[in-house]
This record gives sequence, C-alpha cells and structure tokens, in this order.
Amino acid sequence: MSAMSASIQFSIKYDGPALETHEMDVRELAPALLALSSLLEESNRALNGDKPEIRVNVKGNFQSGSFKIDLSAALTFKEQLVSLLSGADATALSNLFGILGGLGLVGGGGLIGLVLWLNGRQPSRIEYKDEKAIFIIEETSETETLEVDIAVGRLYSTRVVRQSLSKVIKPLTQTGIDYFASGRDGKAEVVITQADAVAFTDLDGSPEEVSNTLTEGALLQIESAVFKDGNKWRLIDGTTSFFAEITDEDFLGQIETGEARFGKGDVLIVNLRRVQSIADTGLKSEYKIEKVREHKGPLQNTLLQPVRPPPRL
Repeated sequence: MSAMSASIQFSIKYDGPALETHEMDVRELAPALLALSSLLEESNRALNGDKPEIRVNVKGNFQSGSFKIDLSAALTFKEQLVSLLSGADATALSNLFGILGGLGLVGGGGLIGLVLWLNGRQPSRIEYKDEKAIFIIEETSETETLEVDIAVGRLYSTRVVRQSLSKVIKPLTQTGIDYFASGRDGKAEVVITQADAVAFTDLDGSPEEVSNTLTEGALLQIESAVFKDGNKWRLIDGTTSFFAEITDEDFLGQIETGEARFGKGDVLIVNLRRVQSIADTGLKSEYKIEKVREHKGPLQNTLLQPVRPPPRL
C-alpha cells in the first residue's frame, strides 16, 4: 500500500548577541528542535487523531545570519480508496496549514498568540460555542475574554503540546538570545522576544483539561457555606462531598444584601460545571456553580420516602 504526503516549508530563527558567530550551543539547540518535532506530532494527534502521521525534517544547511534553520513539515498517510476519491493530498495540505496555523508558527495568532495574551495567567474558565473556544479571565471586578478557533482551544488543553511549546521557546531564557521567529518565504510571521518568554515558562505545570461538563438542575445539599470572596462552599450530591466555587453574581448579590440566608442541610438547585484535568499529582476535578436556580430548606425525611397509595376499605 503506497503512501501519500503533503509538505510545507517554513523557517525558525533564534537571534541575539550570543549568536553573532552563527553558533548555538548544541545543548540548547537539540532539545529545542526535538521539542519542535514533538510539538507538531502531538498537535497533529490532538487535532487529527493518530492518522495521518507528521514528521519534521531539516531542509538544507543551517543558514548564516543569527541562527536560522529551514524546515519541512510533511503529513503522510496510507493510501485508501476514500482518500483517493476525496483528494487526500489536498486534505493533508489543509491539515498541515491547520496545525501550523493553530500553533501560530505561520500566520501569527494561534496557540502562541493565546499564550502571549494569557501572559502567565490561568484562564478562569473556557467555554466552547459554535466551533470557538472562549478563554475567560476573571480578576477582581474585571473580566477579559479572548475568542479563538476551537482547534486552538484543543491545543491549549493538551498538556504535552504546551510542554513542547515551552521547550521550543526555552533558549530565550539564556543570556544573549533575544528572540525567536517563525515564518515562510523569508518573512517572520511570528516573533517572540526574550521579554515574552516568561509567558511560556509556566506552561509545563498547567493541568491538561480532559473533561468539561455542565449539569443543569443539579440537586446539592450544603455542608458548609463560606461568605468570603473567593472561598468555596462544601456541598454533597447525595454520594460525594466536594468544594465548589459560586460564580453566580446575582446569587452572590443576594448574600451580600442579606436577602439570602442559609443553614446546614439547605438544598440548592443549580447549574453545575465540572472540569477534570490531569496534573503532575494525577486526576483532579474542579466544580463551579454558574447559576443558582432555586434555594430550598433542609430535605424532610417524609420527602425522601416513596409515596404509597391509601389502603383500600
């Protein structure tokens, strides 16, 4: 079975006083190039699954002028009847542009643009709507949002992709290496300066989001309510006890004015979001109550008993 492929040529460049002789410490270059290969492979896996495969090759010699490397990214897949009928080479080329553009290595923006916008901050939440991912930062009374393509959101949520991108930018943390650039046809389509590099250093530790679900009308019982900003309430859903952050501003306003009063065992009917992610310590879950739909007093035992018909005479 033959293989078909499509490829795109692009260049990366590290620049700064330390590279005036067009030399770069192999201990810095080798991990960065391996990370670049991993970045494209894992991005392809996140966006397209295990097939087709992607590979990165150095194209020609290292060029003079700082430290510039010409590369070729190729997407290769096994030939199948459906691929032949649908123009697989065009699909592969489109997928390649999707990967490189999603990362921001060509065209600008993409994952690199998102990381620069976050600037070391963790998103308060990520919402998905109409093939878009909306990143939301909530700090004190201000809220910032950035809408990106859903593919960019998927890349950000893949931890190994973030780790690989961090390693590609890591040479900028060395004295005398001032910027990293990437682009095509001799044009720098994205430039990351040494001042920007700090935004990429914390990507390794960010957890990988694996599940983001919203349950509307969830029934929860209060174990302990906390009335300080930023503190979480302890709740139970009948089997599991957990902490949840209240983000419903209207409900918080009722608490502030004293309109809403609570006791242990009170029941809330809410819209509950659960985000599961993988961190260094393993799987973790975070809960947020986005909307409090109803507040009830403690459940009575009689309410929990099955309703029985009256006896017959």
